[in-house]
Amino acid sequence: MRITRPALLLTALALFLAACLVVRFDDPAVPSAVPVLFMVALALPSYVALVRWLGPARGIALLLLLSILPLAVEAYAVATGFPYGRFTYSADLGHRAFGLVPWTVAFAYLPMLLGAAALAGAAVGTSWRRLVPAGTLALLLVDLVIDPAVVHAGLWVWTEGGAYYGIPVSNFAGWVLTGAVYIALFRLIAGGRPIPGAVAASLLLILAFWTGYLTRNGLVIPALLGAALALATLRVVFRDESPA
Repeated sequence: MRITRPALLLTALALFLAACLVVRFDDPAVPSAVPVLFMVALALPSYVALVRWLGPARGIALLLLLSILPLAVEAYAVATGFPYGRFTYSADLGHRAFGLVPWTVAFAYLPMLLGAAALAGAAVGTSWRRLVPAGTLALLLVDLVIDPAVVHAGLWVWTEGGAYYGIPVSNFAGWVLTGAVYIALFRLIAGGRPIPGAVAASLLLILAFWTGYLTRNGLVIPALLGAALALATLRVVFRDESPA
């Protein structure tokens, strides 16, 4: 599987336009399997790029660790409220792991983590003392885009609401805490080599889609932030001489 730059750009534009003009999350005619397949498909470009970069053994080990661990943490958060706050999933996004969290969360979160690591690596390098804080910040900025969109779409609900589009501060504090741990694990397994821009390909597609949704629904601040992050991600993905 090899995605060329023009194909990636066209896909991102198509996702943005689809979210702006077509996509409806409350349409009962859409089979429940569609959003599940959509989430998995969006994750694949970065997964393939990661395995090609690190090799099958190390790449698959990283994918498994950083899929299962966040899923377990998410389940704990749903059960206890720590570290993100009290929330529940309100949409059918696949079988619930531990009876609490849709298994597709692993495919939703990890591409954002990989993209944040690639953005940070491009900006500050891959030394421990730079990559971990910069990657954590990049991940937080991504969440400031994604969370308002998915809450508005009704995919999950914060029990007590919050000041930022219905999202509490505890959620962002939790993303900082867990993000720092996950970025550190990424650095531990991947090592200090430069991170290929193609590792951020899925983040580009995710940002394009949700920025379109935010734009359509008038959520101005996260839409503007999403556009800025999408452009930054596009630059990182396209910086390499090799095709994404």
